[in-house]
Amino acid sequence: MKEIRQALRVQGRVIYALILREALSKYGKSKIGYMWALVEPISQVLLLVLIFSALGRQSPVGGDLAVFFATGIVPWLLYSNLAKRMSSAFSANQALMAYPHVTPFDVLMGRALLESTTMIVVFALIVFALQLMGKALSIHDLFNVITALLTLTVFSIGVGMINAAIRVYWDSWDKLFNAANRPLYFLSGIFFTASSLPPQAREFLQWNPIFQCVEWVRAGFFSTYESAYIRFDFAISCALILFTLGLIGVSQTKHKARNL
Repeated sequence: MKEIRQALRVQGRVIYALILREALSKYGKSKIGYMWALVEPISQVLLLVLIFSALGRQSPVGGDLAVFFATGIVPWLLYSNLAKRMSSAFSANQALMAYPHVTPFDVLMGRALLESTTMIVVFALIVFALQLMGKALSIHDLFNVITALLTLTVFSIGVGMINAAIRVYWDSWDKLFNAANRPLYFLSGIFFTASSLPPQAREFLQWNPIFQCVEWVRAGFFSTYESAYIRFDFAISCALILFTLGLIGVSQTKHKARNL
């Protein structure tokens, strides 16, 4: 038991060091660098608000359009950033994996924890800012919002680990994945809700776990929206299955990942 605790302590320190390294690499040493984490979601929200306001559209769940789009954009970016950035984790940290204490799993978890924590903090800051501006009410069901984001995080880390494992053997995998992933931006509920769709479209999109999680976030966020189309068991099952497959993929490719 003592040896296990010691091993976990060492791995924890390694992952913590990797998180710091990733943060410095991505955002730099200046505090201003971290502000860039807010730029992407805020700019996308503002752009969508301008477009939909010009078209005379209103929020399908009531309230301000900025709040509606924020609850779609941030979950999407949480998924997209994890899936894409974890894919290149091995190649970006190749030199570090020469050390026996730094495993491919550590490298992936360091990047995953940084990306997921950053996006959840960004989401909290955006919501807080909108509340200060009087555009957002208090969150209706915080437990459901947190559970939905955690489910989406587990799902996204699973996709990221699978991408990293595939890229060990196929370096051009990123290009194919990004091309296949791009349509999901329009199919994951950023611009609409399940209840606003025709039955056939709704039946099709219910098989999209990202769409399910976005609906779940909004059902927890807005007291005016209660989606009858959320399949909680499906979303959680997809997250656990993808995460398990990701772990298997990383385990099977860890030796080759050290020698790319």
